Amino acid sequence: MQNLDFVITWVDGSDQKLQAKRNQYCKSVETTRFASDEEIYFCIASILKYVPYCRTIYLVTDQQQPTWLTEFVAQGICTADKIQVIDHQVLFDGYTQYLPTFNSLSLETMLWNIPNISSKFIYLNDDFFFNAPSKIEDFLVDNKVVIYGHWQKNIAKKFKYEIKKLLSKTVSAKYTVAQMLSAEMVGLSQYFEIHHRPHLINKDLLRQFFKENTHILNEQIQFKFRHHQQFLPVGLSNHLAIQKDQATLKNDLNIAYLKNQKGVERWRNELHDDSIKFGCVQSLDQLDITYKRVIQQDLIKKFEDFLPSQILEQK
Repeated sequence: MQNLDFVITWVDGSDQKLQAKRNQYCKSVETTRFASDEEIYFCIASILKYVPYCRTIYLVTDQQQPTWLTEFVAQGICTADKIQVIDHQVLFDGYTQYLPTFNSLSLETMLWNIPNISSKFIYLNDDFFFNAPSKIEDFLVDNKVVIYGHWQKNIAKKFKYEIKKLLSKTVSAKYTVAQMLSAEMVGLSQYFEIHHRPHLINKDLLRQFFKENTHILNEQIQFKFRHHQQFLPVGLSNHLAIQKDQATLKNDLNIAYLKNQKGVERWRNELHDDSIKFGCVQSLDQLDITYKRVIQQDLIKKFEDFLPSQILEQK
């Protein structure tokens, strides 16, 4: 069976050293982007529980490490070689002049540079999780990446984007705009829109593209915080694969996606639906403490056999 590596980016925004470093460059940032409410443990536990084709889990951090990360090995939940921490210095090897960075898009752009990573790998935000048993065919069939989503025309979004740039000095970095820019970069007049779940990235396609377009790579990773001129790296990988006939396109998937308190009950039901393979708990730090506690307890119950005991003690 072919095995794939998994990559998770993680940051502890409460770390005072990180805050001091970040404040040297910008004091007014959206702190929820840097918040950590133990989602990382559920993300890792879900891979260990539901993904038999996972080879190595790489955790990308900036001189940090989740408190109980080593307990996965110490408590016999996984083998010693299963989880590896990749520091930003390693990730940006050859490009360290762009560090420090506090920008998820810059980090995602460099994931292909992780030493010895598989030629195709799965990327997750730390608030993603696998909700049900997964097969490699969820991501890769006949060596083609499986992409779930739908086509959107570039023209309307591009027009609005350009108008906003003309009328305002500040343009917010939007997820869909970043996808549109990734398609435009390879000459496509439409983009295949994707949503919040694990995605497969083709290392070889990205590495070759950046080798041939060094200026694009340098422009992308220069931003220390998310910027409206940045493209979505997963989108670039997808659109390169589509362009080279290395992709199989499928309709959007239902995701157990918790966006705000209004969706808590629906999300709790979806958590027990094995037909829904992926989940996401976004901005857990912004929820009312009661809802937040309920969600954490649900996740603890779901993954309890694959979590360090320190997390279980919170039941």
